[in-house]
Parts: sequence; C-alpha cells; structure tokens
Amino acid sequence: MSGSSFFDESKDQSLVKAEIVAKYFFAWAKVIIPQAKKRGEKIAYVDLFSGPGRYKDGSKSTPLLILERAIADPDMRQMLITIFNDKDSNNTQSLQQAIDSIPDI
Repeated sequence: MSGSSFFDESKDQSLVKAEIVAKYFFAWAKVIIPQAKKRGEKIAYVDLFSGPGRYKDGSKSTPLLILERAIADPDMRQMLITIFNDKDSNNTQSLQQAIDSIPDI
C-alpha cells in the first residue's frame, strides 16, 4: 500500500489499531499519572507517523481520538503533553487544522 493512499479511508485494521492504542495508552496513563503528579512531571504521547488527523472519508485517526479522550478526562487534560509529526507536510498541516477545530483544545 502506498503512503499516499493509506489515509483515503479508514480500514477495519486502522480502526482496531486506533482502539487498541487508545485503550492501552489510557490504561497506562491512569497508572503513571499519580507517580508523575508526585514528581511534578507530566506524561507524553508521541506519534511520529500521525497522518492528517482524518481519513478522506472523514473518520478520525488516532491523534484526534487520543486528544478528544484526553480533553474529556480532568487528570489527563492537566498532565498530557502530545507530540505529533509526519514526514508529509500536507499531513502535518491538515492535522494542525483538525486539532484546532477540537472544542476546548
């Protein structure tokens, strides 16, 4: 599969990946946040192949799912730092626009 067509539409495996990442990231974060608070530190989520934020069919990819869930959780909202990157500058611009459109970001 070429990189240019990957984000054309969300595939079942992409949806499953996003669910797995979100589920286990937040499970991990709930364990780590109390320790980070004690140390006065934050936690981070890094995605170096983040893509444009949305598939061409409009469905959200992992970065937006992570951010929306983090915003809804008071601890996560205060403790999470996110870093997103993609080698395709069009993807990073699109992702930034998608992030900017999230309420309460």
